[in-house]
Amino acid sequence: MTLKVERIEVLDLRFPTSSQLDGSDAMNPDPDYSAAYCILHTNSPDGLAGHGMTFTIGRGNEVCVKAIESLAPLVVGRTVESMTADMGAFWRHVTGDS
Repeated sequence: MTLKVERIEVLDLRFPTSSQLDGSDAMNPDPDYSAAYCILHTNSPDGLAGHGMTFTIGRGNEVCVKAIESLAPLVVGRTVESMTADMGAFWRHVTGDS
């Protein structure tokens, strides 16, 4: 069986760290640490999935989520092998879309 990405799920995770100023500093006085969390679901019968995330301080997290969602059509339907065999070519495919 050829392993393919069937769908991408993106979650906007936010942690209310500003309520007690956890993680605050001179540059970020009231951060709400957040993450755009991405799950690549495959066609594997055992539920194999890839997980990735990017962290933000809260503001702008929705921009990261939308960026992942906008790139998802360039990944869904591709084989895992096509993405890993030549990672440079895959990177150019995703980032060079116009």
